[in-house]
Amino acid sequence: MDVAWPERREDVLNALRVLSAAPPALDDAGGDTRWPDLTNAVHWLADDTSWDLVDPVTSIGTILRDSQESDVIREVVAAVVAVSDRQGSLSSDAAWFGDSGWSEVRRLATKALTCLAR
Repeated sequence: MDVAWPERREDVLNALRVLSAAPPALDDAGGDTRWPDLTNAVHWLADDTSWDLVDPVTSIGTILRDSQESDVIREVVAAVVAVSDRQGSLSSDAAWFGDSGWSEVRRLATKALTCLAR
């Protein structure tokens, strides 16, 4: 199934690429210097889609293709929200990358990226 909003889907894929990658070298303030950076990746995945508030299943046909994709997205968003709850939105990227749950975010983002890229 094609999706109605392919450009939004591409934003999600780019966010998953950032979240699944090894943490980059950071600037002197502890910030991610890539584009998209960690902050934008989190916004594109959770805030811009509202998946931090609504079930991703509601995006089948617009951003996601099927329930398999919504299931893996639900997992990675929950892991990102858990890190956000512990670190807060104003913490440095270094704090996020150093969070005890960051390896789970990476694992789930990789799983989601593989699913969505099929």
